[in-house]
Amino acid sequence: MPDTGSLGGDNQVLPIFPLQRVVFPDSVLRLQIFEQRYLDMIARQLSNNQGFATCLIKKGNETGIPATPFTYGTYVEIVDFDQREDGILLITCLGRQRVKVNSSSILPDNLISANVSFLENLPQVPIRDNQGELIDLLTDLGKHPQVEILEAPERWQHMDFIVERLTEFLPVTEPQKQAVLEESHLETRIAMLYQMLAWLK
Repeated sequence: MPDTGSLGGDNQVLPIFPLQRVVFPDSVLRLQIFEQRYLDMIARQLSNNQGFATCLIKKGNETGIPATPFTYGTYVEIVDFDQREDGILLITCLGRQRVKVNSSSILPDNLISANVSFLENLPQVPIRDNQGELIDLLTDLGKHPQVEILEAPERWQHMDFIVERLTEFLPVTEPQKQAVLEESHLETRIAMLYQMLAWLK
């Protein structure tokens, strides 16, 4: 795996996995892999001790003809995998760092390969006293059976983590979540989050 602690600005060629959901740094991502192109890709990345980049689909689908992804996505690390008897590969990934796609091409096996720049993750800023209701909201969301949040209690005191987790699990559109992923300023992200919360009320 690349040293994601020092990748800001560095470029790398990575396979792109287009998804119907936005993945943030610290997101837990579980996938069932059955298409041969992705089975081969995962095997190759594991052998090279590398992850891959996920991007929200702008046009198309996760299977079949290569989809058109958004330009910004997230580098994910494969932290666990299991091959079922029917050949389906179950993998668990963890979002590590935001990336920007500079250029991409479609390989003969219909896999998307891209030159990406690694972007700095947002700074870890302590949550303020008047923002405690956001922790309460995330705690409530975390009780939902389909919500999986990284087990990192210390991160619950950081505003960047809270904003990304709430954005990830709030019932808003994926393009709205994508807009937050692309935003590099925490205060703007906080404003976007409160706007989404006001809209949901």
